[in-house]
Amino acid sequence: MTSPSRKQASRFQLVVITLVVVVLLLATLVSRRFFEDRKPEMPAGLSPVAPLVPEGSANLFRVAALQGEVEALQNGQWYVVRAGHLLSSKDVIRTKPGARALLRRGSVELDLRDNMDLRLEDLEQETARVGLLRGGKVSASVGGNKEHVEITALHTKTANVGAARFVVSLSPSGKVNVATSEGAARFSGKGKEVIVPGGSASSAMPNEAPTDPEPIPQEILLSVIWPEDDRVVAQAKIKGKAQPSSRVNVNGVETEVGADGAFRASVPLKIGKNRVQVDAEDILGRTKSVDKEVVRAATPPTLEPSDQELWNP
Repeated sequence: MTSPSRKQASRFQLVVITLVVVVLLLATLVSRRFFEDRKPEMPAGLSPVAPLVPEGSANLFRVAALQGEVEALQNGQWYVVRAGHLLSSKDVIRTKPGARALLRRGSVELDLRDNMDLRLEDLEQETARVGLLRGGKVSASVGGNKEHVEITALHTKTANVGAARFVVSLSPSGKVNVATSEGAARFSGKGKEVIVPGGSASSAMPNEAPTDPEPIPQEILLSVIWPEDDRVVAQAKIKGKAQPSSRVNVNGVETEVGADGAFRASVPLKIGKNRVQVDAEDILGRTKSVDKEVVRAATPPTLEPSDQELWNP
């Protein structure tokens, strides 16, 4: 027979195990509640295979394709975006790092690159006005002569002239770059307006008027001046030149490119060999990279004079 003490011990163990299980379940629920910030999906809108088109949707942008994590702000609520969703006036679409989104309306396509915010400001029958709010790059393709796309970025505005393909980018410092691959685009700001024809680019520094358009080189411009080995210390001073409308990263960190195309960066180094890589992407999306192994020598020990006589026993 089992003694009463053993029965009590078994019951105690069962109670302890039950309490542990309950505590773990509660901890899991609390963790999900406070640490998982999952946004709801947008209302379905127009699915890719929907036979009916909602009334009034002809002026709206449809999400045609997605890559990575994309969100949209509608009526004060952020939603997860899926292909087929409709976006209307005043909506803001956000692409996370590494993500892209393709929006389509009639013969108009907007290709949104990663890490940017774009607001759909006014969507009229023949004109779509959008605002580039934060960083990134948006490419616009307009296939019809009657359709118009206007992209505002800070103090500038860019619009197609007939059928055209053009790109607008906004750097972290507030520089706006515009390039046209087909047709022409009208680029204006601070009382000045320039026509950017196909194969050319223009830029506007913060609170300044656009520059006169210049041809986009056939090859990507990227030249780097590396530090001399005998001058390498805790940080390597990297400088070089690229197209003013290019984006330059030094070891993955974006570096501002000036109006003349010059850039500078400081790279922290560990003692020994260090690989430093410079990547350039022009406004049309073409890329070029150069790298170099930079050596940081160990700091020699400091010798201090001593009053002790070396030959004394």
